[in-house]
Amino acid sequence: MKHDIASSAPDNNVRSRLYSPWLFVVVGGVLALFVAYSFIHRADNEKNLANWTRERAIQNVAVVEPHTDPHPEVFSLPGKISAWYEASIYAQISGYIQIWKTDIGAIVKKGELLAIVDTPELDDQLARANEELNRAQAALELAKVTAERWAALRQSSAVSKQSADEKSSDAQVKLADLGAAQANLDRLKSQKAFAQIVAPFDGVVTARNIDIGSYVSPSHNAKPLFKVADIHAVRVYVDVPQIYSARMATGMKATFTTPQWGDRKFDAKISTTSNAIGEGTGSLLVELDTPNPDGALFPGSYADVHFELPADPNQLRIPASALLFDEHGARVATVDDKNRVKFKPVVIAKDLGAEIVLASGVAPHDRIIDDPPETLMDGDEVRIQEDSRTGAKG
Repeated sequence: MKHDIASSAPDNNVRSRLYSPWLFVVVGGVLALFVAYSFIHRADNEKNLANWTRERAIQNVAVVEPHTDPHPEVFSLPGKISAWYEASIYAQISGYIQIWKTDIGAIVKKGELLAIVDTPELDDQLARANEELNRAQAALELAKVTAERWAALRQSSAVSKQSADEKSSDAQVKLADLGAAQANLDRLKSQKAFAQIVAPFDGVVTARNIDIGSYVSPSHNAKPLFKVADIHAVRVYVDVPQIYSARMATGMKATFTTPQWGDRKFDAKISTTSNAIGEGTGSLLVELDTPNPDGALFPGSYADVHFELPADPNQLRIPASALLFDEHGARVATVDDKNRVKFKPVVIAKDLGAEIVLASGVAPHDRIIDDPPETLMDGDEVRIQEDSRTGAKG
């Protein structure tokens, strides 16, 4: 029995020495496979995590397309009504109002007498001028007779040629004196004509600033004696903002209302513009003309002028929420065909509240991000929401 046990121990040791290397190979292979699998699984997890992070980093945005308003653009501006012609009549001579013939509201014809100025000083000057003229005429007659006599005596050699020439020259001087006296008289008569204040054209008297006995003179700070206006037609002046200036064309029609006539509308059309933007107002002065056959329109009245402009295809509208203001100015964020963000500077034409009208900066088919996030950067990739709206069509 002892022999059996002793003989089996070496056999077990042999088997242990035979199987030990293979065991290490198998265990090592399993460990290598496990390590490889761990690395592959970890790399796959990292890739999935990176993809998940990248997917989460792409922002969802809503886009809109700019649009035009097909309807005519209607807007109102304040205007001032002026007479077709209006003249302020000032005194041309000094004197006192002797009488006035017409009051405010009077319809007058061209050349009709409005008032008479009493001019005592000018009348004295006229009297003296008449006397001087008469004296000059008498002196001329005497000089002519004397020159003729001396000319006859010269033929008989009774007087010297020098003396005869002197008498002839004296007659010429007296003739010149007569001309000067006549010119002075004519000048005073012309001034006297201004003593009669007359209407310069057919119209209505809109102001009278004189009364009988009032002293008037042609001073620079004097008030006008009368104001006369021709109101068979009127002119309406409107300051149009610069944004509309290029669309104001001669012949364009408009309508206006006035406070005193309620809902009554008057038709007018543009006759001319100033062709310049006012430095103080930043606007274009536009003149509209309209007939006034019944005299309903008064000079100086306020007018509410209504313009109707055709739609401008070059002006695109976007929601106000799509506009960005930063250190670069006014911009919008657009999405290109690769879903990448591209910022574009824009020029604002009008702010309509909910919508912004752009003068330039975007194209009709640009995809513009509505309410863009503050963290959005140029070149960022975005995902467009399926329910993105296009700009509301007006």
